[in-house]
Amino acid sequence: MTYLPPTESRWAGAREVMGMSGPIILGSLSYTLMQFVDQVIVSRLGLNELAAMGSAGVWSYVLGCLLFGIVGCVSTFVSQCYGRGDKENCARYTWQGIYLSLLAAAMAVALWPLSGPLFRAMHHSPEVTELELTFFRIRLFGYLPMAWATALASFFQGIGRPGVPMYAAIAANVVNLVLNYGLVFGRFGLPRLEIAGSATATVLAMTFQAVLLQALFMSGRVHAPYGSRRVWRFDIVRARELCRIGFFAGLTIFMDVANWAIFTSFIVGHFGAVSLAAHNAAIAFMHLCFMPALGINQGIAAIVGMYVGRGQHDTAASRTYTAMRIAGVYMFLLGLVFAFFGKGLVAFFFTQDPGVVVLGHKLLILAAIFQAFDAINIVALGALRGAGDTRHVFYLTLAFAYGFFLPLSLILAFPAGWGAVGAWIGATAYIIGLSGLLFRRFRSGRWREMDIFSSRG
Repeated sequence: MTYLPPTESRWAGAREVMGMSGPIILGSLSYTLMQFVDQVIVSRLGLNELAAMGSAGVWSYVLGCLLFGIVGCVSTFVSQCYGRGDKENCARYTWQGIYLSLLAAAMAVALWPLSGPLFRAMHHSPEVTELELTFFRIRLFGYLPMAWATALASFFQGIGRPGVPMYAAIAANVVNLVLNYGLVFGRFGLPRLEIAGSATATVLAMTFQAVLLQALFMSGRVHAPYGSRRVWRFDIVRARELCRIGFFAGLTIFMDVANWAIFTSFIVGHFGAVSLAAHNAAIAFMHLCFMPALGINQGIAAIVGMYVGRGQHDTAASRTYTAMRIAGVYMFLLGLVFAFFGKGLVAFFFTQDPGVVVLGHKLLILAAIFQAFDAINIVALGALRGAGDTRHVFYLTLAFAYGFFLPLSLILAFPAGWGAVGAWIGATAYIIGLSGLLFRRFRSGRWREMDIFSSRG
């Protein structure tokens, strides 16, 4: 059966969507801006450093995405428990997410010896490869605090208090900015570590954020209604439930980011430092579009979870369509800025190298084409995750990515001879096509039938 959108105003619940998403957007935007500033700072060291930071940064994130996706599903369970009035289980699921985040340390240890073969397999220049390894291995130390902070931020989002992780993120990003500038260039009495300094600053900022959120989670204002100090014991049943739903959500995130990592490192990177630098500059601007939309993704996941917990599925659907319109308008307008002013943006913020500027502008024009479609992808994924519909979404994305996206990008980049531009045309087609598939899945209403607690009967 196909469920049609509820007959409400096209912008029904916009205040609620933005009330939940707004603080998440501001927190995400602050993080994105700090990453952007980090890239600008590192770009002053040279094209090799900029290229290395982009590819190593993507891989440091992509390889942790499975775990980050699992602990991120804390918000699905917390929001549905909150919607049902079961506050103590909100804290219980959060603690299970914290325990699962400890696996990040083991993951970091396992990835350290594998990083050498990984980056050498990309066949970048020896100078870029060495810089990539330096940056990546330092960032591995940030896996644990990042996963830990994700679990705690998901709790506050799930109970409708997204402002708490927002302020924590802003505080952490201020720390990151100061340390980044100081450690890259040797300011404020700190050693000059260049690209290693940027990675070190990020790890220290992540640790600060995790510790701050843990202190707030254990505070009396949270413990009193939720029992956060009382329900700390490991619970294998609830941990298994988190993994059951979160595993496919994590795989979907992993695959999506992995596609871009392969895209960056093995396809675009094949065409040299200029192509890689232009690609990374375009990605940095795209993040200004993507990260606020990701805030709406997290906000709508919590909203859908709350309404599903209350049995109000029609309202959950209505809020999702409203969120799609909000994200779509924003991303479309910012895409226009990329299309018309991309050349000047790349030259002003990154480099005046003519090859990078021209190619970066071409990639930003392609980015402008798919922004509104990507808004549908991002919001639909959040809504489906909030309802617990993660398994089908993973299989759908897997088939489309490896059956269409990467083959088309490879064909256009190499046999067709279009280089980085051809690869990006493939990515554009993929995002447009995927938006239709995910919208159709949400519109079908299958998510209404999901029961994330079914393993306990």
